[in-house]
Amino acid sequence: MNGKRIKLPGCHFTAVWEFHVRPDKRRAFERAYGPNGDWAKLFRSGEGYIRTELIRDRHVLGRYVSLDFWTSRLAYQKFRTQNLAAYKAIDKRCEALTQSEKCIGEFQKTVPAYLLPANTNWWRPAAPENFAIRQATINDVPAMLALSHEAPSSASWSESLYRDVFNPGAPARIALVNEHGRLLAGFVVARVNAEDCELENVVVSRATRRRGIGSKLVAALLQEARDRGVQRVFLEVRDSNSAARALYEKCGFEINGRRKSYYRDPLEDAALYTRQL
Repeated sequence: MNGKRIKLPGCHFTAVWEFHVRPDKRRAFERAYGPNGDWAKLFRSGEGYIRTELIRDRHVLGRYVSLDFWTSRLAYQKFRTQNLAAYKAIDKRCEALTQSEKCIGEFQKTVPAYLLPANTNWWRPAAPENFAIRQATINDVPAMLALSHEAPSSASWSESLYRDVFNPGAPARIALVNEHGRLLAGFVVARVNAEDCELENVVVSRATRRRGIGSKLVAALLQEARDRGVQRVFLEVRDSNSAARALYEKCGFEINGRRKSYYRDPLEDAALYTRQL
């Protein structure tokens, strides 16, 4: 499988909505409309749903934009038709949270997953960049080790542990890297055990952070896990690692427990997350 390119799940249709939220309801709104909120939970029951993103305007207080990603407009319409009663029930329950809402548009091709909060010009397409995700090989170990040293919050693996990932006699693992030219921009490693998969490490280089690389790596991992028959992906993360937790929640993971005083230096709880496939 060396050199195999990973095809990311396509986003062929996106519904984009704008909301102006009541000042005292912003927290409740974020819970209801966020990637793990009431709407997303309902959407997950529909075939063809991919994910939801919620963006808050930095300059206009109470202004939000939501993006609901589906494989096709047909899948979205079919879901609406088959779940009309549940859809209306949540909509009525959420009426008190907003001052106004409107559909900005429905997009047939991939919509950029970020918005720029600058007056009315809040949308900007992502600039094309030469990034590619592929299967990792043992030749990537030195670069993976170097990247992990840049990220103190990543798993503290030795070089021998990274090399064991590619040992034919070792437990089955998924190891993917994101290349930028000839340089590694990031990587993800996960251990597969029958229908379960543990996400062990995900690292993005300092030079290429905030470009969605972590999200793309996790999305590629989830797709590869599905291809291998995995039904559940789980992980643990430091309670204070807000950046990693935001990434996992953006990718559809839900918190399902804690481990008291799990981490050392410093002593800290672990937050446990799970994603059903």
